[in-house]
Amino acid sequence: MYHQPTGFRERDVSMRLIKPTLPEIYVDEVVYLVKNWDPNWEIDGEITIYDEGIAQYLLTDMNSHLKFYAALILGKPSMRCKIVKEEPEDILDMEAENNFKLISQKQLTPESVKSIEFLKQALSRRGFRFPT
Repeated sequence: MYHQPTGFRERDVSMRLIKPTLPEIYVDEVVYLVKNWDPNWEIDGEITIYDEGIAQYLLTDMNSHLKFYAALILGKPSMRCKIVKEEPEDILDMEAENNFKLISQKQLTPESVKSIEFLKQALSRRGFRFPT
């Protein structure tokens, strides 16, 4: 019999229903995760989300955001996520007005630039912006 940790539920969630809550995208970390993707991340419930109850799930921490962005770049249709009870502060919506800030310390390869451009396009289709 499957044992669930106390206070947590897990669910397979479509990528299109997951919403970021933090305005910073740490490009170097996302690129690293894309290049070193572990298929177990798709099923281990390590991405934590909050269920808003309106067919939308909010990402709750930075690690979850980074894996979500990498999964989006890799075209993953869904991820096994852990649902938490505490609602995160949606800084991206409330303070940053759905504007992302890309943060990178390293020179990107042409392949990595394409990956980040794909991510920007995918998030732009969801109504997010990337001011220059």
